[in-house]
Amino acid sequence: LFLEDPHLSLVELNTSAWGRAVFRCAWGYRLSGPPGLECEPNGHWSGPIPRCRAIQCPQPLVPINGRIDGTSGLTTFGQRRYAVGALVTFSCTEGHLLVGEASIVCTETGFWSHPPPFCKAQCPYPGDPPNGLIAPLKFHYDPGDYLTVQCRPGFVEHGANGGPPERPRCTPEGDWSGPVPQCRSYEEI
Repeated sequence: LFLEDPHLSLVELNTSAWGRAVFRCAWGYRLSGPPGLECEPNGHWSGPIPRCRAIQCPQPLVPINGRIDGTSGLTTFGQRRYAVGALVTFSCTEGHLLVGEASIVCTETGFWSHPPPFCKAQCPYPGDPPNGLIAPLKFHYDPGDYLTVQCRPGFVEHGANGGPPERPRCTPEGDWSGPVPQCRSYEEI
């Protein structure tokens, strides 16, 4: 019994009549064909010798507003497929937060260890205006969050064009809808 496939090995071999040959594949490969054959009384095996096929994971989805930063184990079988043990690392564009696993691994099942992450828009902390404080105070704000300004005593909130202040809102794109209202002294207005 000659094994042409370098990833195929014998677990058991008995070449007497009705003896068995049992096969297995190396790590990262899947058996294609019967796992075992019988030696028939005429000296022939009961079927063709199986082959080993590489287990592959498909190209993971790239998150909207994100990217794949690094890959290892990428194989080129006509399309972007990944071998068992391949690692893919994701990140998000500025203004977006990665939700989920930053790195996923191609497993022996041909599926990724985790679903690809997604990128959630967030607005950065805009900084306190002179003589005032931003509320609520957070490192990042979610889309739909509004800001208010609390001015120090002797100062009042003032809009960009001298009118009433508009509360900036965090947009779905991760930007503020307008500037942070300023605090002006009562003497200036």
